[in-house]
Amino acid sequence: MSYKFDGHEINVCFPVDSISVNKSSIAFTDRLGKNRKTFSQRTDALKFMKWLLSGNR
Repeated sequence: MSYKFDGHEINVCFPVDSISVNKSSIAFTDRLGKNRKTFSQRTDALKFMKWLLSGNR
């Protein structure tokens, strides 16, 4: 699946095994390995984290 944000596309291969949040960065491990995405606003990072959690069911 992909998450579209600010003209960019973030690809995620579910299931997500782990998620870590640090200020405006999200680190997660999906089926393909470890990834880290940094957002300009913390609220954008939290929206992405909620999307990761909703798709992980």
